[in-house]
Amino acid sequence: MEVLLIVLAVTAAGAALVFFLNSPTGMQLVHKKSVSTILNDVTALQRSAPQTPLHEIYYSLAEERTNKSKWLVEFNYLYLLRDAGCFDPRTAPQPDKFAELMASVEEKIRLQASGVAK
Repeated sequence: MEVLLIVLAVTAAGAALVFFLNSPTGMQLVHKKSVSTILNDVTALQRSAPQTPLHEIYYSLAEERTNKSKWLVEFNYLYLLRDAGCFDPRTAPQPDKFAELMASVEEKIRLQASGVAK
């Protein structure tokens, strides 16, 4: 009987988590966390190599993230960021704008790859 209650409690908690993550509030929370993580990564790369231009740091970070996800490769992640001007020294955005753009592109790719959006 106790095992059944534990299984039901875990199932209910999982369902509540999925529901929350699919809600607007949950998606906004995940987006903010992604932006924060990307911004922290950019800052860490800037500190480790202060003479490196931003556009090179952006490319390095995007390439690293691409190598970790086949979805990003399949949906031309690097090309999307390049076309947005992130890797051009004349048009590379400030780190906060880059983090926001990168997180948005990743979210759109995740939605497309999962079949939710086209």
